[in-house]
Amino acid sequence: MDVLSQFGYGLLALVIVLSALGMVLNRNAVHSAVLLAFNFVNVAVLYLLLGAPFIAMVQVTVYAGSIMVLFMFVIMLLGAEKLSINEPIKGQRILAILL
Repeated sequence: MDVLSQFGYGLLALVIVLSALGMVLNRNAVHSAVLLAFNFVNVAVLYLLLGAPFIAMVQVTVYAGSIMVLFMFVIMLLGAEKLSINEPIKGQRILAILL
């Protein structure tokens, strides 16, 4: 494997990890869902680079397409994008970090 392809894999892996972290740490549910879709597409590109075009197509079709439509429907239906920032239970954030 040459240096350029290693750099490409490393850069793509960094983008995947950063988009996953952004998804988890984002407070807005809609933005988290968009970052999740972005992560799915980047994983599909990684599959393409590894020589698995069928798995890449399934990744985009099933996950970035179908599952994300379902997530967005539930988020919009429940109004989860309007949740308050305050913690409903004191110490919940610290307990979540420890777990």
